[in-house]
Amino acid sequence: MVDSHCHLYDDKIADNAKEIIDNFSNDNIDFVIIPSCDYDSQVKAFNLAQQYDKVYCALAVHPHDAKNYNQQTQDYIINNSTNDKVVAIGEFGFDYFYNLSPFEKQIEVAEKHFDMCNKCDLPAIFHIRDGAPNTVEHYDAYNDFFYLARLYPLKRNGVLHCFGGDKDKAKKALDMGFYISFTCNATYQSNEHLREAIRYIPLDRLLIETDSPYMSPRHQRNIPNQPKNVKYVAELMSELKGVDIQTIYNQTTANAKSLFYKIKC
Repeated sequence: MVDSHCHLYDDKIADNAKEIIDNFSNDNIDFVIIPSCDYDSQVKAFNLAQQYDKVYCALAVHPHDAKNYNQQTQDYIINNSTNDKVVAIGEFGFDYFYNLSPFEKQIEVAEKHFDMCNKCDLPAIFHIRDGAPNTVEHYDAYNDFFYLARLYPLKRNGVLHCFGGDKDKAKKALDMGFYISFTCNATYQSNEHLREAIRYIPLDRLLIETDSPYMSPRHQRNIPNQPKNVKYVAELMSELKGVDIQTIYNQTTANAKSLFYKIKC
């Protein structure tokens, strides 16, 4: 079983990161991927990946931090991209829900990341979140994503992490060859559109993740999330797809290894 997206350096769980990683064998976790969001988290994610066999990382600048993108962050990504434990450029993309960086800056920085993916020969981990219509000037993050993805086709593919779209958006992503990943928020009662998307997406294009310490399972909403809870996403997929849980484990692990091709464990 694989947690394809978790932030073990986050303050909410960083103090317990060693214990969490040491328990991977007991929790049936084969490996995890830690994406980064800014320069500081790039360094933290990279260092954790160097320390532990079952930990890999991805380097990028989150759309929230696009306004702070600079040469230092770009150089760190490029200079470390050939390291065996750096398996993707991520997470980057568009977040118009909080709009912590101007949408023009988010687009500009996303373009730089698309370019780095191809220059560094690495897949992408995308963060895409629409804004609320009629509350912000620019709210259609998926539209901007699909536009840039067509403009800058990737050599090594990518995954839409913590997918928040509907079946129609999933179809567009699949038609472009992308993988789609789901977190524990697909278990929330209000998110039937996510469950509908899971039913629609072929099993060989699905990934599972926790986005720890965020997106805790619905019965643990007040507790920081951990990689071991990725089993709840797998269980939901097993129910929705009508296949046994081991098939979900095996296929989503194979999908992760196919996308993140540098992972050999």
